[in-house]
Amino acid sequence: MRLPLLAGVLLLLPMAVAAQATPPPNPCTAAEYHVFDFWTGEWTVTDPQGATVGSNVIRSVSGGCALLESWTDARGTTGTSINYYDPRTQRWTQVWVGEGGSILHLQGGIVDGVMELGGERQAPDGTRVRDRIRWTPNQDGTVRQHWEISRDQGETWETLFDGVYKRKG
Repeated sequence: MRLPLLAGVLLLLPMAVAAQATPPPNPCTAAEYHVFDFWTGEWTVTDPQGATVGSNVIRSVSGGCALLESWTDARGTTGTSINYYDPRTQRWTQVWVGEGGSILHLQGGIVDGVMELGGERQAPDGTRVRDRIRWTPNQDGTVRQHWEISRDQGETWETLFDGVYKRKG
């Protein structure tokens, strides 16, 4: 009686192994997950006058579901962000944590070919500020990152950072 049971188990074993070997489909292969891929790579970042202000490495992680940023400025200060597309909200999100405790929570998406993310936070002096950061892919393969803040609920904006990303190598 044990022999037929063992034979049945052995017959089903290849099917069970095959079922486990087939990974579930990856939803992150859809186009909306890759609209920010122009930012991936290893970069030297300069100010508008051409002086180096830092370096950045942006790579695709988690099976293409997110971008991981590793920033180092010219003084050696670091920061990291995770960037991802949320299909429920149909928006991109960036969560940034910088050395020294700076934190940003930004959301947005592609507007006229430019990634635009924004959010609100409390400034060190206790006031509320709005952040707006735009990444523009340029014809020459560079990317411009322009970070602005507003202290008056978006009526006026001032530049906090303006950098040009040039691929290393």
